[in-house]
Amino acid sequence: MAIKTLSSQAVTWVNIDKVDETAITYLKEKHNFHHLDIEDIRGESQTPKIDTYKNYLFIVLQFPHWNAEKKQIVPHEIDVFIGEEFLITVQHTKSKEIKSFFYRCMKNKRFQREWMNQTSGHLLYKLLESLFKDTQPILNNLGKQLYAVEQTIFEGNHEFEVVKELALHRRNILNLRRIIDPQRFLVSNLSHIRKPFMHEDTTLYFDNISDYLNKMWAVVDSYKETIEGLHVTVESLITQRTNKVIGALTSISVALLPFTVLSGIYGMNIIGLPYAKEPLFVWGMFGILAIVVIGALIILRKKQWL
Repeated sequence: MAIKTLSSQAVTWVNIDKVDETAITYLKEKHNFHHLDIEDIRGESQTPKIDTYKNYLFIVLQFPHWNAEKKQIVPHEIDVFIGEEFLITVQHTKSKEIKSFFYRCMKNKRFQREWMNQTSGHLLYKLLESLFKDTQPILNNLGKQLYAVEQTIFEGNHEFEVVKELALHRRNILNLRRIIDPQRFLVSNLSHIRKPFMHEDTTLYFDNISDYLNKMWAVVDSYKETIEGLHVTVESLITQRTNKVIGALTSISVALLPFTVLSGIYGMNIIGLPYAKEPLFVWGMFGILAIVVIGALIILRKKQWL
């Protein structure tokens, strides 16, 4: 069933876990919402926002969600209608966190009294608090993965898989920043809205969520600096290794150049080449040249120029 309802003396919470024609029909028949809000629900992912009307608010929220199959952090959108005695949450994809919160309210009388016997604004606060705090494991897991990659890099492994993993973490951090940043301003604005169901007492509660989001932002910002530092480090290490390989190949080419010149001269059919008919002397020149080249390479190696 896509539509579930939970009622108390103060608030009725309607949770819609699938956007289909049944859900759209329910919203149109039961409530006099603006048609643009209904169109926003029908459409694809929306930018986080708050639309203020006389009798209700329409809020578009996004939360970080870990897609284990793609190993990617993606936004999970939730649309909210909130009025004097009702709270309606609309999910575009099913959320285990909202489902868990809903059933806790339904089955645990203590939670139901604490969360639903006040205003709908208080219920919205408890829901947002739970959803944002449920994202903490994503942050913790990302931090552990960054630490593991850092250890791998400084152990000397700079292969393609490590570079690819670093790029994936970089993308996840950027996605996390894109999700969290708009929510900070949205929740901050939410704490300053004055409605009968969003009175001054709720300001402190939403300010608490705003502080939590700012802390999350600070952590994500530190992750961003870490990933950028690791990216620069890997590039430097790979460049250094490439330079060593190029230096070694250059040394081999330069070392073989005199032999190439000498063999080219004595390989030509020219009359009157010095000592052309004395092979021992020619081989002696090759030997002396080899000693000089090897000595030069040893000196360059000791001076760490190679």
